[in-house]
Amino acid sequence: MIDLVQRSAISIGETFWFLILFFGLVLAASLISPAFLTFDNLQNVIRAITVIGIISLGMSLVMIAGEIDLSVGSVAAFAGMAGAQFVDGDSSLVVISVTLGAGLVAGLINGLGVAVFGVSSLIMTLGTLAIARALGNVISRGQAAYPTNLEFYMFLARGKILGMPVPIIIFLIVVAGVWALVRFFSFGRKLYAVGSNPRAAGLSGINSRLIKIQVFTLSGLFAAIANLLQSGRLGQIDPAMGGGYELTAIAIAVLGGASLFGGRGTIEGTLIAALIIGVLNNLLNLLGVSIYIQQVVVAGIIVSIVYLNGLRADQQ
Repeated sequence: MIDLVQRSAISIGETFWFLILFFGLVLAASLISPAFLTFDNLQNVIRAITVIGIISLGMSLVMIAGEIDLSVGSVAAFAGMAGAQFVDGDSSLVVISVTLGAGLVAGLINGLGVAVFGVSSLIMTLGTLAIARALGNVISRGQAAYPTNLEFYMFLARGKILGMPVPIIIFLIVVAGVWALVRFFSFGRKLYAVGSNPRAAGLSGINSRLIKIQVFTLSGLFAAIANLLQSGRLGQIDPAMGGGYELTAIAIAVLGGASLFGGRGTIEGTLIAALIIGVLNNLLNLLGVSIYIQQVVVAGIIVSIVYLNGLRADQQ
C-alpha cells in the first residue's frame, strides 16, 4: 500500500510538471505565431487530437494495468468496416451500434486471451493486429464505404452544439468519464494495485483477470469511437484507417506518465500529453514545416521528455 501511495504521488508530481510545460508551450506558440492564440485555431488543436486522444486513454488504462495493446489501430479499422456493411440501410443507429459492438468484442477477445488463457499481451495484441486488419479487408473487399447519407453519423464528426464541435464534446465526455472511473470508483484503486503488483493484488481479494478484461474491452471500445469520429470527418470508412495509431498512443501514454511496467500513469497526464502533441503539430503547421520534419521534431521531444521524466522518477 505504501508503494502504491508513493507511485501515486510521483504521478501527481509528473502531471504538475507536464501542466507547466503545456502552458509554457502555449505561451511560446502564441509569441511565435500570432495566429495560434485564436478561438478557431485552439478548437482546431483540440479537434486534431480527439481521435488519437481517445485511443490513448484506452492505452493508458491498459498500460497502468501492466499490459500493452498493439491492436488499437487495426481494431479501429475492423470496427469501422463491420459497421460499414450496414451503411446502405440508411440507419445511423445501426451502423454506430455495430461499430461500437465490434470494437467491444475485439477488445474482449484481447482481454480473455491475456487474462484467462495467459497469452502475453504483446503476442496477443500483435496477433489481433494482423487478424483484425485482415478481417476488415475481407469483409470490405478492400473498398472504402461512404456514410455521407447518414445524417446523425456525420453529425457526430462534423456537427456543432452551441458553437462547440461535437467531436470535442465527445472527447471531453470520454475524458471526464474515464477520469471519474479511475478517481472515484474502486476500479481505479484495483487498476493501480494490479499494475503495481498482481500477486499482492490477488492476495488482497482483487480479481486481476477481471480488471485486465475490462481495460482491454474499454480499449477496443475507444478504438471504435475513434473510428466513428475519423470516418465521419473524412466522409469515408477506410479499411486502411488506423495505421501507426498504436505507436502514437503508446508514446502519448508514456509521455503522460504511464509506465511500460504498469502501476503508474494518470488520465490527466494522458490528456496533457495529447494536448502537448496537438500544440506542437499545430504550431509546426502554422510555420509551414514539412510533415516529415514534424514527425522527427515531435518524436525527438517525446523521447527527451520521457528520458528526463525517468531521471526525475529515479531520483524520487
